[in-house]
Amino acid sequence: LGNMYQQMGQSEKALAAYDPEGSGDKGAIGMRLMSDMAMVEPARLLARVASAAGRPTWQYRFSYVASSLRGKVAGALHATEIPFVLNTVRAKYGDATTPEDVAMGRAANAYWVAFAKTGDPGTAADVPKWPRYSAADDVIMDFTLTGPVAKPDPFKARLDVVEARASHEG
Repeated sequence: LGNMYQQMGQSEKALAAYDPEGSGDKGAIGMRLMSDMAMVEPARLLARVASAAGRPTWQYRFSYVASSLRGKVAGALHATEIPFVLNTVRAKYGDATTPEDVAMGRAANAYWVAFAKTGDPGTAADVPKWPRYSAADDVIMDFTLTGPVAKPDPFKARLDVVEARASHEG
């Protein structure tokens, strides 16, 4: 990580963003960096471009891990939101499904249904308001272990490092 940003003078900033606890765990740092470079920052870039063009845009991160998988996986896996969005959690997790999983399925599904009906997931009833995305506030809907929360992107410092690298290379 340090070598990649050394020529940009970004080493300290990158290390602070990707290893804030100072663990030195190169595997964890590398996993965060690769995930951000391949998926997370490109999603933010698309949200920024669309919202800057005046297109209504909403961004989310699905951080929820099914109850039966907690402690077995490091975090939410790619496409893990699908059974929650489609409210088919019981079909996916069977007897391991908990009331918490069902509640997340209902919440996620409410947003997607509202989006399909109105073009705005923020119109969903009985769930926290999902605001439109803008680069100025960088607010995402984070589907967390405690439920959906609209908040500034907690990965902002990391994503800014990736964005700076991409801008430097471009």
